[in-house]
Amino acid sequence: MKWMAAAALMLAPVLAWAQTGTCPEFKNPELKWNQRQGDNYTLCYAELPGTLGASTGFGIYLGHRSFKPDKKAKAEKGTVGAQQVQWYTKATPGNARPYSREAMIVVPGPKPKSKLKVYAWIDASSAEQLNQALTIARQVALN
Repeated sequence: MKWMAAAALMLAPVLAWAQTGTCPEFKNPELKWNQRQGDNYTLCYAELPGTLGASTGFGIYLGHRSFKPDKKAKAEKGTVGAQQVQWYTKATPGNARPYSREAMIVVPGPKPKSKLKVYAWIDASSAEQLNQALTIARQVALN
């Protein structure tokens, strides 16, 4: 029973940002989100340094969004913050950003069978941009 109380205390900050529709913090204070609020969702997007306006970076979607990877999508293990994820190749119009990825982050909830799902994506035109975005993804304070 004590472990459940401890887990709830540790998860409180994670669930707070998700439930209030605000972007999570970064471990690195130099990183900042571009936040866009919709009627029932929040988009949090961090552009890659030096690529402003190029639509390349890392983002998360807080709201109700389903995600099912394409059957042909290649899967790779990775992390967002401390959460383990499966990154899948993401199709982009005209294959303009061939190194793009997408994933579903599963964050444990305060109750044993409750969990929160958060959609995440990376838009990248090169392997270098993909690596930069993966580095940003690891800086999200989800723990």
